[in-house]
Formats: sequence, structure tokens, C-alpha cells
Amino acid sequence: MKLMEPGKIGAVTLKNRIVMTPMGMFGVPSPDGSLTARGMEFYLERAKGGTALIFPAAALVTTEFESPCSALNAFDSMDKVMLWSELAEQVHHHGAKLGIQLSAGLGRTTFNYFFDPEHVPVSASAVPSHWTPWITCRPLTVEEISRIVQAFAAAAVLARGCGIDVIEIHGYGGYLLDQFASSLWNKRDDAYGGDLEGRMRFPLEVVRSVKAACGPVPVVFKMTPIHYVEGGRELDEGIEIARLLQDEGVDALHVDAGCYEAWHRAIPPVYEPFGSQVEMAATVKREVGIPMIANAKLGDPEVAEAVLRDGKADFIGLGRSHLADPEWARKVAEGRPEDIVPCIGCCEGCMARGFSGKYASCAVNPSCTMEGKYGLEPVASPRRLLVVGGGPGGMTAAVTAARRGMDVTLWEGGDRLGGCLLAASAPGFKKDVRRLLDHLVTQVEKQGIEVRLGARASVRDIMDEAPDTVIIATGAGPAATPPALAAGVSALDVLTGEAVEGDRVLVAGAGVVGCETALFLAEQGRDVTVVDPAGILVSEPVFTLNQASLLEKMDARGVKTMPGVELLEVVEGGAKVRAGLAESLLECDAVVLALGFTAGEPTAEELAGVAGLQVRVIGDAVQPRKVLDAVWEGFHAARLI
Repeated sequence: MKLMEPGKIGAVTLKNRIVMTPMGMFGVPSPDGSLTARGMEFYLERAKGGTALIFPAAALVTTEFESPCSALNAFDSMDKVMLWSELAEQVHHHGAKLGIQLSAGLGRTTFNYFFDPEHVPVSASAVPSHWTPWITCRPLTVEEISRIVQAFAAAAVLARGCGIDVIEIHGYGGYLLDQFASSLWNKRDDAYGGDLEGRMRFPLEVVRSVKAACGPVPVVFKMTPIHYVEGGRELDEGIEIARLLQDEGVDALHVDAGCYEAWHRAIPPVYEPFGSQVEMAATVKREVGIPMIANAKLGDPEVAEAVLRDGKADFIGLGRSHLADPEWARKVAEGRPEDIVPCIGCCEGCMARGFSGKYASCAVNPSCTMEGKYGLEPVASPRRLLVVGGGPGGMTAAVTAARRGMDVTLWEGGDRLGGCLLAASAPGFKKDVRRLLDHLVTQVEKQGIEVRLGARASVRDIMDEAPDTVIIATGAGPAATPPALAAGVSALDVLTGEAVEGDRVLVAGAGVVGCETALFLAEQGRDVTVVDPAGILVSEPVFTLNQASLLEKMDARGVKTMPGVELLEVVEGGAKVRAGLAESLLECDAVVLALGFTAGEPTAEELAGVAGLQVRVIGDAVQPRKVLDAVWEGFHAARLI
């Protein structure tokens, strides 16, 4: 297959076409941007997994204007080189190559000002800072631009000396170099502004300095052909920039879409389609003669293979898929795509955690960035484990325990495994979650775990099984429905197949489930309105780019939203609602209820008093939360037995 064929970037031959793309990972670099033991293990695990080219997070060539902020590396001094040299050597032991993405910085998109108000963000011009728009960025002086160009050259010399195989220039996504290249942020009237030639002067000077300093090391430029924001770059200019970069001698292009104002385009979440940037990459590729790295939701091997086979790109860039499964490449090579742990596009482990002060990881891979601490050890003696509940937490616990050598039985009260994933994966725009469901069910089968469907677990039933340990993973159910709403239909039932009568549908509850159900019905051609007294997507934490993507798709399908409106009663012909002090009747044919969930597990309390029996309660059985919580708690419960 094309994915496994060797490919060349400049003079460097890669053993296959799979590239781990750079990702800012909170808590992986040290605060000063140095590599850490955690980072070394994290990147090496992906090299061991068969990936051809590993790019760690972007590395600042100078920390004069901003600090790494625990998410970026820094490559600005000799004392940081030794660890990079060590990483390069160890990556090479596994037949992989090591890249480095050299960065001028984040410019207006840095959030350092929150922590260091003495340093105002810099940019091409006096434009508002993205995260702190009440702060106006300070334009870089010509002399400062020259210092940054020289810093790129120094970093390139260091990179070559420590054995780095490929240098990528961080010139995309509305970051500092791209701020100079775009008329949206560059309002300068000197030689570094004005027309495209002036705006590209700084990025092209960087390319020249890096190429002059790095010798035979190939140079890749990561660029954004389309910003997807009003006033931003359109594809015609993106193609023009690609040609300028080719003429300047870059060895390959790495293309990415969007910017922070359209973040869900740059980092497409669950609601975006597979290969969401492929056609953009293909269009640019047709206009240049150098290799192209494409990325954005290419973690399905069939999709990735088709991109290469159809000539739309030369290399497949995988970011979050490498978080979910470091062995992605090996499993593809061995013909085991069903064993790949799929990224579900939730952004909860890799991004939301980092923005809340936690180390970055992955919702479906609890060992991500903790490779040295969360290994699985075989059980020392035979142990019988009963898992009650076949949702994501229960299946993860069962599979993890079986891999440790336990005798595992899995009970599920329904007629199939899946739990909350059955409803969550039902809409066509939730294919990522469907892949996770299929993967977990397959792993249960492959581990030979005994599964009992339709099993209602009383204390007596559990004791008759005589387990050593019980993991309760029975999930949560819809919140109790008041009598006045009894004529409504549960959103979960709608998602899993219950028919909704009529064309006009009112959805009560504008959390994730309510909004996804509204979009699901709108895609069927229904006229859908969503009401919620708390507002739209505010009653539960939803990471910003997931929210932006979902709301954009709801708007495109004509879903109407009525924040501040409370459902009072389902009546014939519609629903009584209240907005403030005023009550009214909304005419509709059906009312769908998405009013939250409740957990309660009396069985666990009864079992707690049984002598010699270890009992753990995980996931939504503790409290309704997210897939990350269920998977992580299932994994750790089974890991630590």
C-alpha cells in the first residue's frame, strides 16, 4: 500500500509516508522549553510504533519576545542541544527520522500576557491581541526582525549538528510569520508590509537563512492557504505563496487551514468530516512541484491511503491520531486497522486539559504522555474480575484487565455493548465515535472476554459469580421526567432509532446531547427549534472549537435556538414555555427531551460490605461526565487491581 512505501523529502528518505505533526502539548516540555524525560518517552513511543518522521512541538528560535508557556519547546541555546541529540539518536534506532519545527513565535496569539503583563505581545502591526483583545500588540522593529532571522540561522546550525533530519518552518495558522504574510494582521508601510512581496519578505528571509545554515538538511514550510475568516487569506493567494516558497527552494510544503478565529478549521473536531483539508492540499499540490504533507482528520487508514493513491498529497500528517495510538503505523503495516485506537475528535485530553492547567494527554489513551508510568503489569496470581456495564468505561476496564492476564466476565443489561456510545455515535456526523465503539467491541472479542447480555446484576447474582473484584460501570440514565413532560420523547431514544412524528420538532435542553439531537433531526429535513433557560451549550463545559463547529453546522441546517426559554409542559399541538415572566405556546409536532442525566448505583453500596470483595465504581455510574472520564477510570481501575 502507498502508506507504507518509502518517500523522499529533499535528500532524506523516509521509510513510509506517515508523519507525526507538531502539537503544542502542555506539560510535556519544561517551563523553559527544554525537552523532558516525559517528552523523550512520548516521542520515542511514536518512533517505536513505526512512524517515519517525528515532529515534536514547535520550538522557539528565541525567547526574547515570548516564553514557551509549558506547551512549546525552545531551541535557542547550546545547553538545550544535548537532549535533542539524544532524542535524535534514539529515534534513529527505530528507523525513524526526527524533525524540528522552528518558530518565530505566536505573536498576537500568545497568551503570555496573562502571566507576564510586562511583555506586551508582538506582531507585524499594532493589532489586537487574540486572547486579550484589550491589549494592542507592539509591532516588531526592522532591527528585531533581523535578530529573529539570525536566530533561525543559529537554530538551524544547532539542529544540523545534533542530528535532526528535517527542519520545518512554523509559518502557518495566524502565528507570527503568518501574521506578517497576511494583510489581515499586517498593516505596515515599510519594506515588510504592503503587497504580497512585502508581506512575504520576513518569511522568505527566514527560509534563506535556514537553508544557508542547515546545509543538506531538508527544509519544509508549514503554511495556511485559507484562513476561513473574513479578511483573511483566500486560496488564490495561498497558491501564490506556495509558488514563492517553492521558488525560494523549500523542499516540501505542509499545508493547514484556519487560524484561531476559525480554530475548528485548523484542528477539526468530531463534527468535521474525515479529510477535511484534503481538497485544499490537492489544489495547492497541483500548482507546485515539491512534495506535499496533508493533515486534518486522516486517521482512518482507508482515507489516508486514498489521499496518497489519488495523488492529493505525498505524505500523511497525523497529530491527534498519534496521541490516541502511538502504534498507528505499525498496525496499518501489519494489516490490523481494527486494533487502532481511534481519535474521537473530542479535544478533551489533548487541549481542554492543557487550558485548565493539566498536562496534555488523550481521552481514549490514558497512557499518552505518561508512557513511563502507566504500563500494564501481568497479574501475579489468578484473579477473577466481573465488570458490570458494557459502555466505554466497562469495556476499557475489561480489555485492560484481560491484557494483564485476568479472568474477566463482562455483564451488560442491554442487548448489545456500547452504553452511551450507542446514542453518541448514531448521527452521521459522529463517525469518530462510531469508530471507537467498533474498536472497543472488537477488542472485547479479541481478548476472549465472556460477555453476558441482558444481565441484570443484583447483589445475589454478583455473589454467585464469586469474583475477586467487581467494577461497576453501569453508566447514567436520563433525568427523571416530570408528569407535565411525559408526552415528550427522550433524546437518547431519538438518536438510537425511535421515530419522531411530524416536521416541526422542539428540543428542550441545549447541552451537547440536545444540540446534537437537533442537528441530527435537522439533517433529516425537520424544522427544529432548541430551547434552554440556561442558554446554548453553556450548561456543561464544551471545548471552544467543538462548540464553534457544532453551532456552525446547526446554523447551516437552519436550527433555531431560543436561549432563556424554559419548557413547562408538553400539550396537544405544541409546548408551553416560559421566557422571563411570560408564558406562551410554541406550536410543534413533537417535543424531544434532553434535560440531563442522573447516576445512582445502589448495588455498589450493598457490595461494599462484602468481606474480601474489592469494588470499584467508575464513569457515569459515579457522576455523568465525558468519555474521557469513563475510559480513564476504567483503565486505571483495571491497571491497579
